[in-house]
Amino acid sequence: MKKVFIMLLFVAVSAFAAMPEDLIGKKFIDVYGKDEKGKIVKLSDVAGKGKPVVVVYWAIGDVDTYKVLPEINKIGKKYKDKIILIAPLLSVSDDKEVKEAKKLLHFDFPVWLAGSDSIKAYSIEKVDVPFIVFIDKDGTIKNIMVTARDLKKIEENIKNLIK
Repeated sequence: MKKVFIMLLFVAVSAFAAMPEDLIGKKFIDVYGKDEKGKIVKLSDVAGKGKPVVVVYWAIGDVDTYKVLPEINKIGKKYKDKIILIAPLLSVSDDKEVKEAKKLLHFDFPVWLAGSDSIKAYSIEKVDVPFIVFIDKDGTIKNIMVTARDLKKIEENIKNLIK
């Protein structure tokens, strides 16, 4: 009995310590947040529902992310009828700060105030943002880009999702 317990404990700990690349090819991990209206939302509300989802984790104050988000917004508009694009915010912020950031950065896709479960589930480090999870229409993670700055690769991943 003790061996079974230790084995189960090891499996449980290993699941939480997965590296981002270990998640590719697996079903997305359901995480939650609050949308811009204060409503609790879960990734399962949109992922695995027949349309690819691109999840762009970001943080207020990350200069490189500020350069990339407006460009991701442009890419998102190009594919707006074919993908769902959301931007969970990893830094502790309020609605006012989110509105100011969106205005400053010129992006309009939905922002979620992400919970710490996102950081744990996807093994996100502060230096990893933007951290992008590409999920196909069936809910399978097709790719994860850590510290995503290469706009061509971001768009290439989106094109691969909608094939």
